[in-house]
Amino acid sequence: MGRMNRKKRLVILASGVVAAIALLFLINWERKKESYPLKEEEEVFLSEAQEVNLVGWNEEGEKSWKLEADSGVQFSDRTVLSGVNLYLLEKEEPISSVEAKEIIMDNHSSNLLFKGDVKVISCLDGAELLTSELEWAASERKLRTQNKVIMKRKNLVIEGWGFVADPDLSQIEIEREITTRFIGEGE
Repeated sequence: MGRMNRKKRLVILASGVVAAIALLFLINWERKKESYPLKEEEEVFLSEAQEVNLVGWNEEGEKSWKLEADSGVQFSDRTVLSGVNLYLLEKEEPISSVEAKEIIMDNHSSNLLFKGDVKVISCLDGAELLTSELEWAASERKLRTQNKVIMKRKNLVIEGWGFVADPDLSQIEIEREITTRFIGEGE
């Protein structure tokens, strides 16, 4: 009879441990959902990683970008990366770098959406682009946004809304409310 009670206690203890693990998993899942809200259609959380390094490839089989991020969370339809540095490549050589607080990668396309204090620096001439949100349209090889942009090139500053550019910032188009000013040597 004493043995039966011991077995019952072990079964109850094991059940309690399993329930506690399940509860911790659910609590952690709720935190993940709060940190990275799911899209309207229900997504599935797949994995989380620290110190992420990724490479993107073009149709010719060449590297088109390489990315370094502090952390990342992968869902079924998208990947969200934080603390991002991305290098856009041409013939596998860097042509510009992009810094952002966050990047969202659609798992079904090669497009990238940069969010939060986005800064693009051209490797050709050091030109800088500052904005709050920027999309890399991979199929077109264009950077674009509808948000406010500030473009700095040597002693020229151009501000406006809406932007389309080549990845090295050599060809740019600002769509509206454009202002241009020169910065003197002493400023």
